[in-house]
Amino acid sequence: MSVLSFSLWLSASLPGALVTAALLTQPAEQAKWQLNSDPFYCQLQQQVRGLGQVSFALEPGQPLRLNLALAQPHSALQQVSVMARPADWQSSQPVAAQQYVAELYQDSEVSFLQAALPLLHQLQQGAWLQFDLGDAQQQLVLTSVRAADAVDKFQGCVAQMSPLSWQQARDTEIYFASGKRQVDRQQLPGLQKLARYLQLDNSIKKILIDGHTDDVGTPLANRVLSQERADEVASRLIELGVKASMLEIRAHGNRYPLLPAQGKAEQSNRRVSIRLIRTTS
Repeated sequence: MSVLSFSLWLSASLPGALVTAALLTQPAEQAKWQLNSDPFYCQLQQQVRGLGQVSFALEPGQPLRLNLALAQPHSALQQVSVMARPADWQSSQPVAAQQYVAELYQDSEVSFLQAALPLLHQLQQGAWLQFDLGDAQQQLVLTSVRAADAVDKFQGCVAQMSPLSWQQARDTEIYFASGKRQVDRQQLPGLQKLARYLQLDNSIKKILIDGHTDDVGTPLANRVLSQERADEVASRLIELGVKASMLEIRAHGNRYPLLPAQGKAEQSNRRVSIRLIRTTS
């Protein structure tokens, strides 16, 4: 798409927008940030009518992203940059301006990783965002109204977000020192995060807790030790609010090693595995 055709397209798609050559400035009356949220996703977005949307998005276990998504494919999305600029009512830039180049490109969408957090902070201070779309010298100036309130709501969503994603939570390993059956204090934060995830994900129907040992000792002693380790982890989860009825506890002794120990106390085998089972849709 040429600069001229891009400008004509914007003019036709955005009645009332200020379009000069290849410059689009979002009208202030349309500069509204909307929050879409649930325990596993926070998105602060602004629609640019006829063009697409700009959004800040965060998921558990993923970095914060600033996304620019156009409603239709655009050839200029090859090297896109963004920077903060002072709003028209500001006498000076609230924070020193820096230009960032998008790290991820996919079809008609680009994502900024390094820029997302500093630009979110500058947005909260009243700055606008300016996107430069490739070598075609096409620009989008994204104005903002009541951005501080919008960012506060977004940060509130982030504070309530699950500390883990499904990929992180579905398989958890708790490791034990040789002969030990108590959960180490350093591993408690991981169990706390898992318990919090379980409070938020209503699709979990069962939690499998499997105790294991290395191959040092007799089979009977290892079976008892693996049972004690599994019971310990289950007790910790129940203390953290997980329903006991969801837990299925199994003791395997040294029958299923992750690594062949061959008579050695292999730490990888001294573990309790926690696996989450979801309901099928």
